[in-house]
Amino acid sequence: MSGSPPIARVLAFDPDEGVLAFVDDKGLPRRLDLRAAEVRTASKEKLSAVTSLNGSDIYAVTTKGTVARITPSGDWNFEPPTPARWVFPQPNGSVIIAGNSAGKTQLWLIRPTDDEVIETASLPLLARNINALVGDRIYFAVDSGLIGVRTRDLQPVKSVRFKEQVEALVATPSGDRLYVALKGRNALSVVDRYTETITETVDLPGPASDLRMDPLGQSVLAKPADGGDSAWVIGIGTDKVNGTIATEWRTDLPAFAPGRSIAVARGADVVFVDENTLAVQSTVANGAKDFWYFVRWNGFRPRAADLDRPVTFDTVRSPVTGDSGFTSPRSDSMASPPLRDAAGPTMIEPPPHLTPSGRGYVVSFAAVLSQQKANETASAVVVNGVHPRVVSSQSGSTTLYRVVLGPYSTREEADRVGRDSKRQYWIYEESQ
Repeated sequence: MSGSPPIARVLAFDPDEGVLAFVDDKGLPRRLDLRAAEVRTASKEKLSAVTSLNGSDIYAVTTKGTVARITPSGDWNFEPPTPARWVFPQPNGSVIIAGNSAGKTQLWLIRPTDDEVIETASLPLLARNINALVGDRIYFAVDSGLIGVRTRDLQPVKSVRFKEQVEALVATPSGDRLYVALKGRNALSVVDRYTETITETVDLPGPASDLRMDPLGQSVLAKPADGGDSAWVIGIGTDKVNGTIATEWRTDLPAFAPGRSIAVARGADVVFVDENTLAVQSTVANGAKDFWYFVRWNGFRPRAADLDRPVTFDTVRSPVTGDSGFTSPRSDSMASPPLRDAAGPTMIEPPPHLTPSGRGYVVSFAAVLSQQKANETASAVVVNGVHPRVVSSQSGSTTLYRVVLGPYSTREEADRVGRDSKRQYWIYEESQ
């Protein structure tokens, strides 16, 4: 795309907005808007540990050790008790922060944009950022193996011991298994999340130093530790090596592509091979000079159900009307579609219209431990004359009070509500 700086690393893709979050070759986080065909700088500040789960919310650690959340609607900073080193956003909207202090690694669980720490935990010192999110827990590599905590409350889970040092780990998309590469060992160890034990061993031609998981959970790519221009393809269903493919190991390639294929870099070209047979399917001449990243996106916003609902008016005759003989429709009987692309404010809190799956999108302004503080926050937030409500939920033994509006039928509709509030917010999907 014209005007785009070189991409060093892709963070995530937002399929609802058509936005790709990435880090450029100078380390700056940026967003590539596919609809507008333009690149925007997310921050010019020097940052480390830049990450994102959804392509919209970008998290990073500043030079002062604070955690920054960078969103299209505004930024938010959090200062942990000691300087942060890594940050791990979670699918449920919470964030786990890690920082080293006094020979240990401290973990803090927060829920933006609230400044209150919900839970804390202390781990042995983590010297390397080797970790994986596996279902409802996150594992970290230490010299003796893997240690983990539950993401909802930071309670420790059973550790997994190895004789060798962990070189790389990757989880299946379902979060049921974890594949671990060990230093100097010609095999991968497979850890079952439910039993928290090593259940399988995958024999390799040699030691592996890096792993990449198929988004569909069919295969794993392993990089040989000797640095050769090849990769091993491992079938997850069989836990055996299907074969070896010739490829450079870059930030972007080899990568799993649509159609059950693998894109590999061979010299100046990018070659697509079949994931099962490893036979060549097609070749893109001189494609290796480009940066490759595969996403699933239809390019269109989902249509809100309200847009297809006919507008009806309850009209009455009035002696004070003009020649038409009709008054304006009563406000309490008018059914109007929500304002989506107009410049005016969004209609707030209509009757809930859920998606066909029965799920809706909720706008959250805070999640705190104090009901009084939640009520105060709700009173301070007003959008188009409507205040959010306070709902309570349990996180382990802790009661959280959320300040929310919604649910709304689409994420775009909920995001418009959040932007109209002119306050920090986040969006989550809930069942009804």
